[in-house]
Amino acid sequence: MLLHSHRRRGSIAVPLLLFAIAAGCGRGRVIASSLPDEEPPRRAAESFVHCVEAGTSGCITPGENHAGWDALHLLLWLASGSPVGILEVLPQQLTAHADPLRVQAAFVSEVERYAASLRGAECDSTMSQPSGPLIDKAAASAKARLDRLGMSRTELGRVIEDLRVEAHVHLDGGHLVRLDCRFDPFRVYLATADTGGRVVVVGMTTSLAPEFGGDTPSRSDVDVRLSGSPLGLSGGSLPIVEGAVNAWLPFPVEEL
Repeated sequence: MLLHSHRRRGSIAVPLLLFAIAAGCGRGRVIASSLPDEEPPRRAAESFVHCVEAGTSGCITPGENHAGWDALHLLLWLASGSPVGILEVLPQQLTAHADPLRVQAAFVSEVERYAASLRGAECDSTMSQPSGPLIDKAAASAKARLDRLGMSRTELGRVIEDLRVEAHVHLDGGHLVRLDCRFDPFRVYLATADTGGRVVVVGMTTSLAPEFGGDTPSRSDVDVRLSGSPLGLSGGSLPIVEGAVNAWLPFPVEEL
């Protein structure tokens, strides 16, 4: 009986000893990370979108500097936006740009506007480009546009240069990441910045001109976007002017 008990203890001790040896030898092993095999800016962009899907604007950390993205966004707008719209709205945009709280509030508003759509859009990152060259290209395009419009001698030239310098200060080392989605908004562009080795998302847009890495949306995509909730047009209706519709047309006015 004693011999049997001793043999049982021996049979248990051997596996335990082997386990201890294996554990000791495995301390120096490198365990593969479960993170996707993508560069950090694309991982940060996808993580941000996943966070927005769950928590909307709570994914934006208070105190982060978004002025660099706002400066780049203004340069992109000056380079490809409506000239009339630029002349009408630019003063207000520059006033808002000078206030960090208003800049961050605009980013929060943009995220909240698209949060519901992003939850079902199935977006994946497809490419990224460094912000530095994009900033210079946007500034050069904006200046060339001023020349074509005969406005190169106005104060807008200095505004463009100031925005270019500010964008470089905050975004150099960062990237603009493109995410393609199966559904509205179809494309999302997220700006990242490197803050002390930590990659954070500091800006967002859903449109980018082809010359800067975007593309021209298809007609069907435009139709879906115009009827989507983020643009605020899904529940809108146009006013019916009396006499504008022939009373003999074979459909009710309500269906127009």
